[in-house]
Amino acid sequence: MGIVILLLVLAGGAGLVLSGVDKLNTAVPTCYGRPMVPGDICHPKVTGSISEGMPAPHDTTYREQLDSLTSGGLTSIVLGVVLVVLAAVIGIGWAAAAGRDRQP
Repeated sequence: MGIVILLLVLAGGAGLVLSGVDKLNTAVPTCYGRPMVPGDICHPKVTGSISEGMPAPHDTTYREQLDSLTSGGLTSIVLGVVLVVLAAVIGIGWAAAAGRDRQP
């Protein structure tokens, strides 16, 4: 059972790294589904009142939208690398323990 969990953590980490790289390479900011180009500003569509404690919607530029996408990709890559390293450390630890148990 432990090896299955280890493989799932490893696969999840690899998946996060790949999705983060994909997001960095294909990131196109959008405004309500419409692709943005440099110089565009996305104006929020406010249809109701703002709830207490929620930030008021504000205009966002192409650069702000792109930065948001980029930071999401970087976060995904970092979390993926952490999971891959964690799986490797646990796997090496288990292998070392198994090797010690087999020695006379």
